[in-house]
Amino acid sequence: MQKILKVVLWGVGWQLQNTLNTIIHILPANLKIVGFVDNNPSKWEGACYSPGEILKKDFDKIIIMSDDYYDEIRKDMLYWFHIDESKIERKRYLLKLLLSDKYKDTMDSEIKAILEYWKSNDISFYNHRVKEGGEKYIVQWDCMENMPYIIFEDKKMYFPSNYKFKEIDGQKVVMDLLSEQQETSPHRYIKDDIAVCSGDIIADAGVQEGNFALRYIEKVSKAYLFECDPMWIKPLKKSFEKFKDKVVLYEKALSRYYAGSIINLDSAIKGRLDFLKMDIEGAEIAALLGGEHTLKNNDVKCAICAYHKLGDEQNICEILNRYGYNPDSRKRDDEFSPHLAEFPEFY
Repeated sequence: MQKILKVVLWGVGWQLQNTLNTIIHILPANLKIVGFVDNNPSKWEGACYSPGEILKKDFDKIIIMSDDYYDEIRKDMLYWFHIDESKIERKRYLLKLLLSDKYKDTMDSEIKAILEYWKSNDISFYNHRVKEGGEKYIVQWDCMENMPYIIFEDKKMYFPSNYKFKEIDGQKVVMDLLSEQQETSPHRYIKDDIAVCSGDIIADAGVQEGNFALRYIEKVSKAYLFECDPMWIKPLKKSFEKFKDKVVLYEKALSRYYAGSIINLDSAIKGRLDFLKMDIEGAEIAALLGGEHTLKNNDVKCAICAYHKLGDEQNICEILNRYGYNPDSRKRDDEFSPHLAEFPEFY
């Protein structure tokens, strides 16, 4: 008889609600949710317990549903409630259980390799394709700007003042910033002849902290940066301050049209474009449709993420084909794990 895994979910907020709405009808037969726990007393009713009360329940795993407060909640579990460390898991552990059950009978060799990797490792975006343990960047503080920063490629890379950094031995750090750019990573932007060359004009859509554009800013002649998240605008302006003569920062979402808080490639790019990197959380198709003139009138090297939505890879390839390109997706992003587009609630 198959052993029943009894789990408790910690955190009764919108993340839990979104996740439950997705998974409630596909829970494996050997997985039982025995209760919920939250620090907020107003939620202590029915199957939702106080942290102290949950200790009386019989459970195998307790899953923290909040990524933002994971470290804080985990510390409370260990030091205040003395919960066994081996029982504490991140939200993605639940995803690993769901997908391991869903694909247990697969004959696909790639998925088999991932399932084997999960037996002794945590689930991740890249799984067995990317080696962990890269460079550790120490976080420093700029008192004049009131912002944290790290030294990246001999340049200061700034972060929002309220950014939640990983902490190791009491020191705030940024870990393995370039892990996704390893040779074996399917999220690698640079591949073979798809590379940034000296004097190129580049567009970085979905800049976030700027690790892509900042790596190449000294060798390019111009960089168009697109970032719609307000929290990153001040840090980006400071990170690229020394290169402001060749940087154009658009504080807008990239889409098909140009109106209000959105802009399209054809309106933003003035003339030549040599390299386009695009990772904009599922808006890639709309953004490409808004760049028809730019892409048709330039021979642009493109690195476009295709894993945010099911069908993105096919649709992106069709658009690029229509524009006269021959897209190569042999190491496509929606192939490297069988879960990215299926369960976006976990990311």
